[in-house]
Formats: sequence, structure tokens, C-alpha cells
Amino acid sequence: MSQGLDQGYELDYMPIMDLVWGRGYIAPGGDGNVARIVEGVDLNNRLVIDFGSGSGGGAVALARNHGARVIGLELEPPLVERSRLIAAEAGVTDRVEFRCVEPGPLALEDQSIDAFCTSGVLIHVPDRDALFREVMRVLRPGGWLLGYDWFVQRETPETLRWGETAELHFHIANLAQYLELLESNGFESVSGHDATAWYRAKASDELEQMRGPLYQASKELGREQLIDDMIREWEALVDSMATGDLRQGYFRGRKPG
Repeated sequence: MSQGLDQGYELDYMPIMDLVWGRGYIAPGGDGNVARIVEGVDLNNRLVIDFGSGSGGGAVALARNHGARVIGLELEPPLVERSRLIAAEAGVTDRVEFRCVEPGPLALEDQSIDAFCTSGVLIHVPDRDALFREVMRVLRPGGWLLGYDWFVQRETPETLRWGETAELHFHIANLAQYLELLESNGFESVSGHDATAWYRAKASDELEQMRGPLYQASKELGREQLIDDMIREWEALVDSMATGDLRQGYFRGRKPG
């Protein structure tokens, strides 16, 4: 869940992020990444939480492409308002709602949801152990926690340079630690896999697009300074991934039924 609009998610960036990642996305991969997160899990007419719903792209994809009923949880009121507009554009307001929430325990009843999805958000959560306990509490028996996030093998100057360049605050770990936390909180069918190769190639392509056709589109939107800032961030991101220390991956676990 975003930690504040002063940490890299300013609304001025949203039109450019729409160009780079797709309408309503502030995390990598667009609809295709959502499909990979939920692959093999039937969400049709299931109640799904989109944790850290940003500006709504993931929640819209869960409803439109996977038949879910979705509640998006987000800290920032401006992002919630933007999400509602994007859901209305997509014609899914009958299946999607967005709630502005505070950090801390989930304001959800015990055993009330079928799946908990998150993408590129848990890197901002300082106490994932507490969050996973909360997810276990609110999931119905047999329900899934499904996610994608950024990881490191070890902390290095290259990884820190990307974080400092993007002015984001990270609580970063490795994929094995996520899986261990899921298991220690009682999840079964725990699994994860590294997806670094996919996003390393995609980020390099995104950087070239920013330097090329997206640069002109950003100028036309009056966002020339912002695209310059994003190009510097992506250069640091690609450099960090080239070392192999900054990584991405998928993880999941199921509440015993």
C-alpha cells in the first residue's frame, strides 16, 4: 500500500504511469501481471481484496478479466478518488469498491473474504508477519493470499541507489523470507518463484519507450520534467537489476480448509 503521495506516487505522475504500465497502474506489468498473480485460482464471483489498490488498475482487471467482486484498500484519498473514476470508465462499479483505510489491522470481519491479492506493495509494509496474521484471520477456509513484490538477495549500494533515486521507503526482504513467514502463520500450499528475468527485460524496454515515444507524449501532457525524473529512476532501476540483487517474484499461500 502506498506510503504517501510525497514518496513517489504524486498525482502528477499518474498520467505518465498510465502510459508506462497501463491505465490505473502504479506497479509493473498491467493486466498481464494480475493474470500471473492469480493464475490457476478461480475468482469468479469470489470476494477479493486488492491490498494497496493504488489508482485502481489491478482491481478493475480482477473484476473485468477474472469475474471477481473486489474491495480495493488504499491509504491515499486522492488515489481512491482516481480509482473510482477509472472503475467507472471501465464499467465495473457494480463489482468494485474502493475504501480509504489507515495502516494497521484490516477493517474486515473474520473469515469474510475469498482471496487477498497484492502487487508491488508489501515492500512498503514494515511488519509483514502481522499482516499475514491478519490475512489468515479474514480469509475464509480455503482462501488464497496471492502476491507479487520486489525482493533482494542482499542489500547493496546498487539497490539502495535505486531507492534513493526514486525517493521511496522500502522494507525489503528476499522471497524465501516471505515464504517462511507464510508457513509460520499457518498457510499451506505455499509457493513462490522468481520473475526477475521477465521484469528486467520489460524495464529496459520501458526505459527505451520513455526516452522515445513516451517522451513526446509526456511533453504534450505538460509533464516533461516528470518524465525526465522517471528516466533517471528507471536508469537506476535497470542498473540495480543488472547486478542481480534487486529481484521480483510471485508468492502465494492457502488458508487450510
